[in-house]
Formats: sequence, C-alpha cells, structure tokens
Amino acid sequence: MYGVVLVVVLIVIGGLIAFIGDRLGSKVGKKRLTLFGMRPRHTSVFVTIVTGIAITTSTLAVMSISSQNVRTALFGMEKLQTQIQDSQRSLNLAKSALQKAKSEQKDMQQKLKENLQKLKKAESDTRALQEHQKKLLADNATLEQENGKLHQDNLLFQDTNKKLVLQNDRLHTENENLLQRNVDLSSKRIVYQAGELIYSTTLPAVHNRTAAETELKKVIVIANTKVAERLGRYITAHSGIYMYPLEYEDTLQKLANGHSMAIRLVAAANIVQGEPIITSVQLFPNKLIYSTGELIRRDKFVLNGTRQSAQQAMFFFLRDVNISASEKGILPDPLHGSIGVINMEQLYNVIDDITPMKGDIELSAYSRGNTYVLGPLHLLLKVERVMNNGAKR
Repeated sequence: MYGVVLVVVLIVIGGLIAFIGDRLGSKVGKKRLTLFGMRPRHTSVFVTIVTGIAITTSTLAVMSISSQNVRTALFGMEKLQTQIQDSQRSLNLAKSALQKAKSEQKDMQQKLKENLQKLKKAESDTRALQEHQKKLLADNATLEQENGKLHQDNLLFQDTNKKLVLQNDRLHTENENLLQRNVDLSSKRIVYQAGELIYSTTLPAVHNRTAAETELKKVIVIANTKVAERLGRYITAHSGIYMYPLEYEDTLQKLANGHSMAIRLVAAANIVQGEPIITSVQLFPNKLIYSTGELIRRDKFVLNGTRQSAQQAMFFFLRDVNISASEKGILPDPLHGSIGVINMEQLYNVIDDITPMKGDIELSAYSRGNTYVLGPLHLLLKVERVMNNGAKR
C-alpha cells in the first residue's frame, strides 16, 4: 500500500514540476531576462532546468527525510540487494538443510520402525526366554528332587550291597562246607536225598510276622520229631532242621499274608548223618482241589482178555490220573512225583475184574474224601463195559 502512495505522489510532483518549470520559463522569456551573459532564450531554458533540478532535489530531500523506505530505495539498494542475495543464499541453504533434515528424518523414521520391529522381536524373544527359564527352573527343581531320591536310593543300595557282601561271604563259606560234604558223601550214610520231602502241613491264616514265626517254629519242632524218628536218635541244635536266614525271613513274610498256606520242608541237598538237615521251604496257597466223590478222570481202553493187558491199561490210567491231578493243583511228591493213593486190595480187585474182559471198557477215578493241595489223593476206581452201541453196563 505504501508503494502505491509513493508512486501517486511522484506522479503528482512530476506534474507540478513540469507546470512550475513551464510557468517560470515563460515568465523569464517574456521579461527577456539574461543570466551570466546568456541570451534571454537560453536564460529561460537555464532557469527552467535549474528550477526543475531544484524542485526535484527538494522533493527527494523532503521524501528522504520523511521516509526510511525512500532513503533505502535511493541510497541502500545495493546493500538491500546484497542482503536479498544473502537471504536467498541463506534460504537456499535452509531449504537444502531442511531437505537434508527431511531425508534424515525419513531415515530416522525408517530406522525407528526397524528398531521398533527389533524391539518387538526382542520382547517376544525375552518372553520366550522367560518361559524357557521358568521351564528350566521347574526341570531343575524336578532334577534336584530326583537327585535327592537317587542319593537316598544310592545310600540304600550301598547298605544293601554291604549286606549282600556279608551274605555272599556267608554263602561262600556254606558252599565250601557243601563241597567238603560232597567229598565226604562216599564215606557217610545219606539220611535224606536232595529234594526229598521231610515234612508238610497246612498253616492257618496269620496277619503279622510274630504269629507267622510262631507257626513256623511249630512246624520246625514237628519236622525235627520226624527227623529224629528217621535217624533213631535225639536231635541236637547242630543236627536238626536248618534254614538259611534269608529264606527264613522270606518265609515269614509270605506266611503273614492273611491266607491259609500249605508248607513243605524238603532237603536242600543230600544230607549225611551227623550234619544239620539243610532245608528248603515251599509255600502254596491252601485250597480245596477235589471234593468227595468228584470225578478226576475217565478214559476208555481196549482189552484182549489177558492179565498183561489189564495191568497195562491200569498203569496208563493211573499215570494219566496223576497228570490230571497235578494239573488241577495237587502237589506231587517232590522226589518221586506221585500224587494218588489207592488201596492195594482195591487195585488188585480191579485188575482181577478187568483181566477176563475183551473189547472196550471205561475206567473212572473219583476222589475218596476232600483233597487239598498237599494231597494225598485217595482214589476210588470204577469199571464199566462199553457195548457196541455205546451203552455202558
């Protein structure tokens, strides 16, 4: 707005200068004045020029005094242009710096984005590591518990190993004694063969070690009585029933199970006269195998009317009865394997009855009385003819 006013003022002043100069020149021309010896005409022109110069100079002086912008436009243009150029260079530098700053900002933003992604990944990895650390701590606690248990087991195994070493030494000594006994067998009388039954019985149900030991001691006392009868002399502390300590304790544990048990004492080796009766213990749950009158076995045979045929049929039948009873659960004699007991008179009577028979017959064996695992199995035999039509009589 200020520049417009200045232009208007200059236009007005220019008009006034022209008007004043024209009027002054006209007056000087009319009066035909001369100055510095010049002609009137030249004087008029000179006055007009001087007047114009004076008016213009006065105008510029007044405007310069009254306006800083005019002074700047008249006297400070070069400086202003220099400042403008400096400002333009500064502006260009600022723009360049701004562009560089924007580029750096973009790079920083990209790096910030990458760092944020790395930070997220690091946080995820940290959480995974924390979970893994928790798992490792839990596994470590479990391992410590297991290590403690293994340490206790190791102590127990060390104690057990010491006991086993002692037992091994004792067994080694006993083995040497047995070897020495075997050397002496040829010169001494054998009173029990290895595996021979010494005594057997059934024991009532007991529930603790004390009661089991009481019952076992009763069995040993009775067995010693049987041994004394066998030897024909009294039993001393060094010539009666002897059980290995481990087997003795194992027997007590098995007896104290709250069930009735069948017990058999058998010779652990060939026993010579004058030495302890080294005994092995056999335990079985006591149960009823055959009831009175229960069928044990029934087989068919073909006879030819001779006694040899009858005896052979009876031999095979009794053998099969022994096998059936053993499979059912009756304990055979440990030395001979026999189970059944038959009245010899009955046996001979049956053989006599079937000797004259020819053709098919059927032999049946029944239990004479209730029979438990220890036996013996008392037999009742029955013979029936088998007719051609399959009927029996």
